[in-house]
Amino acid sequence: MKHYACAVCLLTGLAACGGGGGGGSGIDPRLARLDIYEGQKLRVLGDPEAGVLGMAVTADENIPASGSMSLSGFATMRVETGSQPLILFGDAEMQIDFDTSVAQGAVTSVFGGSSDSDIADYAGTIDLQSNTVGQDMPLGYAGALSGGGQTLGFSGEMTGVLLGNPASAFAGGDLEAQVDHNGMPREGTIVIVLEDNGM
Repeated sequence: MKHYACAVCLLTGLAACGGGGGGGSGIDPRLARLDIYEGQKLRVLGDPEAGVLGMAVTADENIPASGSMSLSGFATMRVETGSQPLILFGDAEMQIDFDTSVAQGAVTSVFGGSSDSDIADYAGTIDLQSNTVGQDMPLGYAGALSGGGQTLGFSGEMTGVLLGNPASAFAGGDLEAQVDHNGMPREGTIVIVLEDNGM
C-alpha cells in the first residue's frame, strides 16, 4: 500500500511537468500522447487533490490463480541531472502469466527533455521482468535510452500492485532509482501505469 501511495504522489507531480515543446504551427503528436497518459492516470490512480477516486487495490481473493493478462499504458521517468531534471515519458506494455508466475514487458517510444530544453525522441527500450506475480510484485527493469544529447542507463527493481476488483490494472514504481546519465550516476524515479487491454 505504501508503494501505491508513493506512485500516486510521484505520477501526479511528474504529469504536471509534461508541458512545453518545440515551435511550429501544428500540435506535436508526442504532446497529444500526454493527454492519453493523463486520462489513463486518472482512471487508474485518480487524483486525490481533485477528489477523483482511482481503482482500489485488488483484494487477495480477486487475484487470478490462473490465466493471463495483457496490459498497456505508459511509463514516466525523472532523472536528477544536477540542474534541471530530465522528465521522460513512453509507451509501456506487459503480459502477466498467472500459471507460470512470470511477467514480461517493455517501455518503448520514449520522449522528453533534452540538453537544449526541447522535446526529443529517445531510442532504446527498457525491459520489464518478474518471476513473482501477485501483490507487492517485484518487477525488474533494465535498458538504455539515448536522444537529445543524453545517454541514460536504467537497471533496478520496482514494486507494483494489481488494481481493480476484478484485477484490471497495474501500477508500480521505483522512487529511488539509480540511473547512469552520460556516464555519471544520478538519482531518479520510474513509474508505470497499465490497464488490461482485453487481448
